[in-house]
This record gives sequence, structure tokens and C-alpha cells, in this order.
Amino acid sequence: VEAALSAGASLRIGAVEGIEKSGGDASMSVSAVVIDGERVACRAFACTMGPWAALAQDWFDIPVPMTGIKSTSIVFKDASREVEPFALFCGEDSRFGTHLEVYPRNSGEVYLCGIGGSEYVDADELRAGKYPPGQVHADPARVKAATDSFSTMSRRLGGTPDTVQACMRPCPPDALPYMGRVRGFTNAYMSAGHNCWGILWAPVSGKAMSELILDGEASCVDLRPFDPARFAKKKSGGRGRKRGEESVGEQW
Repeated sequence: VEAALSAGASLRIGAVEGIEKSGGDASMSVSAVVIDGERVACRAFACTMGPWAALAQDWFDIPVPMTGIKSTSIVFKDASREVEPFALFCGEDSRFGTHLEVYPRNSGEVYLCGIGGSEYVDADELRAGKYPPGQVHADPARVKAATDSFSTMSRRLGGTPDTVQACMRPCPPDALPYMGRVRGFTNAYMSAGHNCWGILWAPVSGKAMSELILDGEASCVDLRPFDPARFAKKKSGGRGRKRGEESVGEQW
């Protein structure tokens, strides 16, 4: 973000409430984004809203199925000396209902997830405003469970965590992210739904989307499997059996 700002970009933090469209069906474009009630004109619009990209279903008139998985994590820190650089992937701890994943950092921190008790939030709930950004908080019961479990493993760390937090992982039903130009629009794009791999995939996702937006095509990766409109109903072929307007049986 700092590099973009130094290059002349501007940063605005607010709630995106919708978009304004222009043009016909064959060449629709996004002319403006509505942020906190204010219209902000745009030449291109990229929806990179994680699980809340489910809101784009109404903006683009395409299905954007999404499940948000709300998970708690904690961080312990010991700045007095380095933490050994070995990650741990623990089995199920039936005492506390955890399956800890322990990740040391070169800052002296140890990050723990795999705490159990994740909450699944469907797309309708996300669109309705359940757990808006900034209001995704840790589950105290899972914090205690993870702390108790980890404290039995480590003599040096444990006790009271230095950081208690939660995230909302964005999960499309086919486990593939949404990446590409939005079908039916000339200047609308989406990059969301990377589950827990968002940080790992961020460099290639950013490069691919920047190529697509600036050059008209992504050259570093084939984006076709990640089509944002892949869950839209496909128009059937010529003839075939129907029940009302729904195609059933063989189509030819």
C-alpha cells in the first residue's frame, strides 16, 4: 500500500454499498462505486473483498456462492530470544477439541491456529451483514482451549496469549478462487475466495490481475478455471426434454 501511495495512488477506507453501471447489455461498464453514500467515479472496478465479495452477486447479477469460515487464532511472543524455526502440525487433542498448527516467526512470535470450533457463515448471511469487516472477533472458549492445549507442550511459552484474533476465510464451493474479468462487463474484475491461502497466493494473484486490467490479458497464469461467472446457469443447446423452463434429461 505504501508503494502504491508513493506512486500517486490514494487510499480510501469505507463501506462499498454498490456500483453504478452504464452502457448496454453487450458492453456494460462500471462508471462509479458508491462508498458510504458518495459516488466515486472509476475507469475500472476490482472486487477484492474476501468473503464479502458475496455482495457482488447483486451488483453483477451473477451467482457468487461463498462460505465464510470464522476461525480464532492466537499469538504468543518471547522477544528475549529466537524461536526455533520448526512448524508443528498436531493431531486431534480430545481434551480440548483442538488440532493445533504452530507456526514460529522470526520476530519471536508463535502463531497458533487449528483451534477448532470454527463457525460457517453462508453467503446470504454475509450479504445480510452478519459479521461485517472489523467485527469478526475471537471466540473466548476457543482461546482458552488453544491456550490450555499449547501450554501442555511448551515450558517457555503459554499462559496468556499476546494476541487474540479471528478471521473470516472466504471459501467458494469448488475451493477455487474467483479471479478474472466479470462476464458482461468491460471494466469489472474480481479476485476473491482464496480460503486460507490468500497470503501465499497474493503475489501471483496481484500480478495476474494487474496484467489483466492493464494489458487486457493475464500472461503469468491461465485464469479460465477461476471465472467469476462459472456458477451462472449455462444456456442449453438446441432441443431436449424440459419440465417447464428447466432442462431435464439429455440435451442435444
